[in-house]
Amino acid sequence: MKLEDVEVFWDAVKEVVWREDPVLGRIESDQALQDTFCEHGGLLYPSVQSLWPPTYFCINSDCSYVKNNKSLKLQRAVEHNAILYTLSMGPLPVRAHQITCDGCNTVYHPDYFIKTDVSTEARFRHYYDSEQLPDVVQVATHHFVETKLARMWATITNLVTHRNSASNCARVYEASSINPGAIPSTWTVKAKLRPEFVYDAFKVTALLRYHQSRGSHLCVPQNIDQARRFDNEMERFNEDVQEHGQPEINHRCDKCVRTVVDKSGQLCEVFVVVCDGVTIGHPCCGVPHCKGRLPSTKDTFCEEHSSKKSICRVTGCQKPIKDRNTKVCDLPDHQALEERYQETGNAAFQLKLRYERSRQVDEQANMVWDAGEEIVDTGSNAMFEAAIETGKGKKKTSTLHAQFGRRRTHNEQLIIAPCGIIIARETFYFSEAFSLVAKFVKHTFEFRRKPNHFIFDSNCILSKHVRNHKDEGIRKFFEDIGLAVDVFHFKSKHSEKDVYCGSECNPWKFPELMYVDENGEDRWYFNTIAEQTNVWFGRYHSICREMGVVHSQSPRVAVFSASKSFEELS
Repeated sequence: MKLEDVEVFWDAVKEVVWREDPVLGRIESDQALQDTFCEHGGLLYPSVQSLWPPTYFCINSDCSYVKNNKSLKLQRAVEHNAILYTLSMGPLPVRAHQITCDGCNTVYHPDYFIKTDVSTEARFRHYYDSEQLPDVVQVATHHFVETKLARMWATITNLVTHRNSASNCARVYEASSINPGAIPSTWTVKAKLRPEFVYDAFKVTALLRYHQSRGSHLCVPQNIDQARRFDNEMERFNEDVQEHGQPEINHRCDKCVRTVVDKSGQLCEVFVVVCDGVTIGHPCCGVPHCKGRLPSTKDTFCEEHSSKKSICRVTGCQKPIKDRNTKVCDLPDHQALEERYQETGNAAFQLKLRYERSRQVDEQANMVWDAGEEIVDTGSNAMFEAAIETGKGKKKTSTLHAQFGRRRTHNEQLIIAPCGIIIARETFYFSEAFSLVAKFVKHTFEFRRKPNHFIFDSNCILSKHVRNHKDEGIRKFFEDIGLAVDVFHFKSKHSEKDVYCGSECNPWKFPELMYVDENGEDRWYFNTIAEQTNVWFGRYHSICREMGVVHSQSPRVAVFSASKSFEELS
């Protein structure tokens, strides 16, 4: 517009533009606007909204304008068509605007701004600091999601019985769209909600809430693939929670703590926790105990061990693979093992072996311990094994082991309060070895109030380990903690022939765990069966099983799992 035209138009409307309108004064949202038009007999055709940055002035402290106290309004604006996915009105056409500061080239978007790091010249995306979440978050160049919709997706993912995936959230949203005519046919952007948009909306809102609770600032790289943009920030979040604990780590309630009278007649509190593992099994590096991040969930080894791709997969063999179409060397018995693996790839025998292994694990572990072994691996390394004929004439066989497929993490180890709150969680990559359980418990409660009783289904092994440990710190930590096996596993899983288990880990040994009911019968005061929480936690298996280690442990997915709200769960 010409400057003189602006002056003329302002003269025409300046007296009426400020007047309050009783009808429009009731409008608080787009839906209220639609309802108002319908109430007065009209029809409001879909209009195109605009998304603007929350500031019209540069806020970069390194900007020359800011340093010289020049409060110059940002002028260089760029507009592009986009889609806004809303909760109440479905997908809507919007025009998103970005404004660039001429002083420092910082680009301001509706929910973040991009500026250059002075020391590295790298571009970073900074989300605006605020006590409240933004109304919308950007999930792609031309796609935005309303924050209320992102929270709704998080809620239904938690509440649906078998856990709703991002794909299902996208399908349900598109199938139930209430305003299909809102987007003009000539609009340059199609309203196609992808599962990636659902996950990215969840990541951004979860990370923003985390930083708001810490009073910190969310900053991620700009020049990086969107799928990897938040990985480092989520990993930092996971490490922070692992180091300092989940918000629920100090949870105590009447179902977790019982007040009793001790032998001296003094009142004392009894605090109990339960530990158990749940198999989620996300892909991880094929090297045992390696926690390296896979470049892709389809890869077998992390970047550090990527050279192993060209080495024969048979255990103990270091020869190079025959060609890129095979995973073994040129030895005939190794090739026969791979053929056997391919033949049985769809068979159910691996499930059978795993079932039988889980039935025998405690008894075998006890035997190895009594034989004098210090470290007992109570888990399965998921190796493929088969008996292969290696001789001529008289048939000779030998059992070979190999790892042909992807390795998955062994389990997610949970420390659970009797009321069901998850106090702590740790990923066990290779096994549920009791040595790892001991370190997990010590790390969780070392500088906090220790539980009086630690209930674990393999406490008979854990007890031997910690009571005779060479590390005085481990022995001293566990010396005043009762290590009983829960009633269910004690009766159904542990042998009556195990004298040590029957005398040291029998829950009947600890009377403070029981009470007498109104009929004079002994009852267990605490709920020591973790399977109820395991069932709830295990429903995330279908969502997390193909996620990378960062995403399956990501904010609010596993880290804040105790709250049992998908918004508060990774």
